[in-house]
Parts: sequence; C-alpha cells; structure tokens
Amino acid sequence: MKLKKYNLFGIIFLGILILMSTSSLVSASDDDDDGVDDELEELHKRDISIEFEPSQIQIESLMRNGAQKDEIQLQITFDSDGLGIEISYESEISSENATEFEIEFGVSFQELIEFVDLDDDGIFSPLIDDTIQEVPLDSFQPVVYTPINISDDTRLHYFIINTTDGVFTAHIYLVEEFEIINGTFIKPTQTKIDIEITDFNYINSSSQLALYTKLESEVEYEDDEHTENEEEGYASEEKGIIASNNDYAGFFTWTENASIDGVSKVVLGSPIQVDDDDENEQKIYLNYPRGNHIYHDPVMGVMVFPKASEIIPIIVIISIVSSVGIGGVILILVLRRRRNF
Repeated sequence: MKLKKYNLFGIIFLGILILMSTSSLVSASDDDDDGVDDELEELHKRDISIEFEPSQIQIESLMRNGAQKDEIQLQITFDSDGLGIEISYESEISSENATEFEIEFGVSFQELIEFVDLDDDGIFSPLIDDTIQEVPLDSFQPVVYTPINISDDTRLHYFIINTTDGVFTAHIYLVEEFEIINGTFIKPTQTKIDIEITDFNYINSSSQLALYTKLESEVEYEDDEHTENEEEGYASEEKGIIASNNDYAGFFTWTENASIDGVSKVVLGSPIQVDDDDENEQKIYLNYPRGNHIYHDPVMGVMVFPKASEIIPIIVIISIVSSVGIGGVILILVLRRRRNF
C-alpha cells in the first residue's frame, strides 16, 4: 500500500507542477483582439499631450504606469523645408530641467521627383536616370486633427497634413495603447505615417515617382532587413532603416507594397546615400510605380534593447519548474527503490 501511496503522490505532485508552469499562459487574455495580452498592454499604456504652433506640432508621450517613467517627444514640422518628424527618447524622467535624450532622430519628406528609369531597376538614380521634374513639398494647408477613443482611457491621435495643392498628404497616427490601424499593428512607441499621392501632374508618359526622404540622426542609419514587428510576428514583408547606439534605436520602416490605383505593387527603397544639402545627413528615395492614386504606410519609432540581466524568458522559468518537478519524481523513485530493498 505504501508503494502505491508514493506513486499516487508522485503523479499528483507532477501534475501540480505542470499546471503551475502553464497557468500563466492559460490565464492570458486579449479582449480587444490586437494580439497583445491585456496585462502587458496595461503596463505599456502612455499619456499623450499635444501643443499646436504655427507650422509645428509638439507632442509629448509619457509612460503611464510603473515606477520608471520614460518620455518620447515628437516634433512635426511642415514648412518650406518639407514635412519633418523628429523623435527624441528619454529613458527616465528626472527632476532636473535639462534633459539628455538617449536617442534623437528624424525623417523629412522633401520633394516628389518624376523620373524615367533608364536602367530599368525601379530606383531613382540621379546620375543615371532622366529627371523630368522635381516638385518640392514646401507649402501646406492647416492641419486637421481628430482624437478617437480606443478604450475608456486611451485615444488614437490622427493628424492629416496636406500640401497646398492637395497632391501630397500625410496621415499621421499616434496611439496610447497597442492598436491595429488599417491592418498595421502599431505600438505606443511608434508613429504610423500613411503617405497618399493624388493626381500628380505627370509630364512624361512613361515616368514614375520617387519621394526624396531626408534622414537626420546623431548616428548613421543602416539598412534593417528584419524589422522589429517582423521579428515579433506583427508584420511581414517590411523593409527599413535603423539608427542605433548600444541600448536604443530609432527606425523608419515601410511595407514592400503600396496601393497603386487600387492594385498592390512593389515599392523599392534606394540605398542610403549622403544627403544633397548636408554631408552630415543621409537620404533615401522611396520609389513608386506610376499611378494617379498612391497609398503607402511607413512607420517610425523607438526601440529599447533590454539588458541581459533584466531578461527572464518564460522558457527559463518553465525549465526551472520542470527541473523541480523531475527532481521530485526522482526523489519518489529513490524512496520507492529503497523501500524495495
């Protein structure tokens, strides 16, 4: 009877450990169907405040919960220098007046270039291709701003910025919690920028368009073949560039396809080059197939690389629990064997 008692105890003990190791996975919930656990989402909610100025929008995004409050500052400008979005990140807010940002970077859209692709590679090359016309993005209509409730305590902030002629439009989205916008997963540390080009006045019948995009950063941008959202399973077929130091990074990514007159077609990004106007900055061209209505959806944001000492993967926790369980079963077997002798 005692042997059976040991066996029964072992089965119950192992079952309890298995339940313990998987209970956190079972209890996960995602009531808003955005692919993120609700408890994790609550921890990453942010408070966004906005100030409007002539030709400029100042945005402050603060971590809502937790002991450590980080800060993201965005500055959106729209003037004779184009449409620019600059992001600064501070990992911990202090009481001091001076703020030292861990990472600062920006992207600005300078002009639309009509060109004939002479080498037929789909990418604008100023020294090779035939430049038909350059249309600067230097005059804008008043901003249209719409706040939209996501939940009882979070908002989506939606800005529309049009050039005066209405040809170029930027739809800019910021969120206070994880959200899916027009099929794109967005984090509270990211900014979605939908680019819309409507009724461009083409001069050449066989031309296409390039969007001259200037890159500004304290560190150089590099190509990013596997974006953060791709690695985490929230996106596919993305390309991008990244500017990073040891612990932080700024990134600008885009889907590899755009809607061209309602048809999905490939968008190609040029290699990163030295900027025309400032040798200390960089540039790329986003290249769009010819169309009367072009719609594309880049994203920019910040990434924080956690220190190894702060990472406790769940697989490690499960391994520890499993080891304890195996140890318990072995102990039971040893006791049973001793009992047999």
